[in-house]
Amino acid sequence: MTKEICPECGAGLIEDASEKLIEREDSTVEIDAYPALVCKSGCGHTEPIKEYPRIIGQQDKDQLLLLYPNEQGRILDLRDRVLYPPIHYLSILGRGYWEEYSGIHDVHALLEGIYDPEESATEPPNLFTYATSELSQDAFLCWLLSWSEKKYQSMDRFLHNVAVEFVSTIFAVHNLAIPEIRSLKIIPQFKSLDILAIVNNQYAILIEDKTFTKNHSNQLCRYRNAVKNEYPDLIQLPIYFKIADQSHYRSVESAGYIPFTRKMMLKIMDKGKDINNAIFLDYYRHLQRLDKKVSSFWVTPVSEWSAFAWQGLYQELQKEIGGDWGYVSNPRGGFWGFWWGRDRNEKHYYQLEQQKLCVKVVAADDEDKRELRYQVMEEILLRSDKEGLSLQKPARVMSGRTMTVAERHDYILTDAAGFVDMELTIAELKKL
Repeated sequence: MTKEICPECGAGLIEDASEKLIEREDSTVEIDAYPALVCKSGCGHTEPIKEYPRIIGQQDKDQLLLLYPNEQGRILDLRDRVLYPPIHYLSILGRGYWEEYSGIHDVHALLEGIYDPEESATEPPNLFTYATSELSQDAFLCWLLSWSEKKYQSMDRFLHNVAVEFVSTIFAVHNLAIPEIRSLKIIPQFKSLDILAIVNNQYAILIEDKTFTKNHSNQLCRYRNAVKNEYPDLIQLPIYFKIADQSHYRSVESAGYIPFTRKMMLKIMDKGKDINNAIFLDYYRHLQRLDKKVSSFWVTPVSEWSAFAWQGLYQELQKEIGGDWGYVSNPRGGFWGFWWGRDRNEKHYYQLEQQKLCVKVVAADDEDKRELRYQVMEEILLRSDKEGLSLQKPARVMSGRTMTVAERHDYILTDAAGFVDMELTIAELKKL
């Protein structure tokens, strides 16, 4: 990582200018002035400022940290081809997970064709901003599936290849190799199933398509049975296509469907960099925009988080401490919540209500709610004092089947700029 410190005395370096006097043979003097980093302490050390932007850090293989003048840093996402807005580079480094850059990229070549919101104040109108229903997404998926047929290869080779990759991925997640597609029959809304695609009269691709809703009742099993009754000899390849995120897919998987997520679709569409088709590009940008919203918790102060940012945080926490998350409705408008600890064989569990951490207890039907509440509250607050958990009695103590017995309003640990420090926040939650 870059550390702008003087190698001579250890003081900080500041951006300034330096000059060199060059005396020529004809007794004239040439002044060579250039921007430089100059030692704050005045020890005399100067060094030319390297060309901006320069790469100073990397995160896996998909993200690079670029340093700009005035100590501004910007994250370059190579997968999504997005350059995120500038903030102080130390705020980005303070969030952790960055490694010293060891590559040999040409930064200017990398930035060619990158979407930069700082330069693009407005985006062109996007079809899927207005076509928000699941039927609109059904139409796109049917359209993309159609392009996998070999007869369309000569019309748009790049679009055909991505369509084949989509079909190939569906086969792959079912541990099957994609056959040569000799015939394809696409049936939208087959007995209420969103899409049925019959490949070579041998395979049935079942697509249940969701945007922001979830599956309900036993609808997924019903769809499989309906296809089996109509086409008993076909090998079924059911997928549950979901562009938004959800906490888990247990009921989906128990019905024999494979979750097909936004990130899976983006990985496929990333291979279509040479595609100029407006429909394809609109859907691609639509998914990129949604993905950017979910990832925004990394690059946005906590006080400015949207509902999508909270979902992004909860998914990150879920990787470390398990649990589930989802929208919790209530008369006051509801919130995005995250809960864990119900499997610990204890009377209480933990719930995040966005910026508030709550300790909850659930009373049995025949249990004295008041006695249970105060018993668990006393135990929790005593442990908090002993272990430094910073929990306190809730402002309002309500009686009910589910009750809050302790809370904390500062469980998200941030840097000086208000950005989440995930490493410290996770460590704090693991103390519970």
